[in-house]
Amino acid sequence: MADVEIRQLRYFIAVAEERNFTRAAARLTMTQPALSRAIRALERDVGAPLLVRAPGDVSLTPAGEILLGEARTLVSQAGHAMSRARRAAGTQDPLTVTGPGCDAWLLNELVHAYDETRPLMPGRVMVGNAGDQLDQLRSGAADLALLRGSIDDETLESVILLMEQVHVLLAASHPLAGREAIVMADLSDEQVVRWKEDNFRHVAAELWPDGPPGRPGPEVSDGMQMLAVVRLGQAVVLCTPRAAAATGSADVRAVRLSDGPSLPLRLAWLRDHSQMRSVRRFAHHSRAVCARQDGQAVRDLARWPPDHG
Repeated sequence: MADVEIRQLRYFIAVAEERNFTRAAARLTMTQPALSRAIRALERDVGAPLLVRAPGDVSLTPAGEILLGEARTLVSQAGHAMSRARRAAGTQDPLTVTGPGCDAWLLNELVHAYDETRPLMPGRVMVGNAGDQLDQLRSGAADLALLRGSIDDETLESVILLMEQVHVLLAASHPLAGREAIVMADLSDEQVVRWKEDNFRHVAAELWPDGPPGRPGPEVSDGMQMLAVVRLGQAVVLCTPRAAAATGSADVRAVRLSDGPSLPLRLAWLRDHSQMRSVRRFAHHSRAVCARQDGQAVRDLARWPPDHG
């Protein structure tokens, strides 16, 4: 059997997690045909199909299920090897924390507060796209990442920093924009934005197992399109207050969905990180900062993290 490259495993992980070649290619910043060829080559190397392909969706074969778990471990180990080598050479970056652009101010605040404690490894903020945090962790490019929703990956460990109430982003001229809160029934006749490259589909499925409120609205592929649709009053957006605030737009409003779900904001890292003491120290300190600032922060702060590693 030919030697399998770490790059191929990263490609396979992205397709398996996104369950769609188009979304995986966007996440990997490559073309879909190139990704398809790479996965076909991997299947030839393995000697068995790894994916069951259907229009708009893929699922894992038994061989693919086994390879996914092993691939995650191998990719994380490769990232650790590079990290340890850089530290030995004295070229290791500071403790790097990544997250999407809407969380940039929170990332900066957490890292600044952490650095004030004068840690051995000072922190650094790295802002990425909404769907690339897991890739940054596994490749060793980032040490910790902000993620939303649950995590189904045994190679990762995480802690919940905040529980964020879902809000609705509307045009300032919308009849509901002046309310302090609305309920899901208020959205029954509203068109709700859909994302073409939805990196949060697993999060949406957790929040809305029977489907989100409202009617399917226009599809958008980026934040600028989304804002334009909302400003024109063509649709509304279900989002977190942090994401709404990041728009920085005076002609849109974010209104709390009072009977809507809450979404966990997690800080995640590799379970076998080579600098676990520094990682856990950052996580614990970040949780304390969020607990002081938010009444919905998780309980039992003093008993976390466990005394090991």
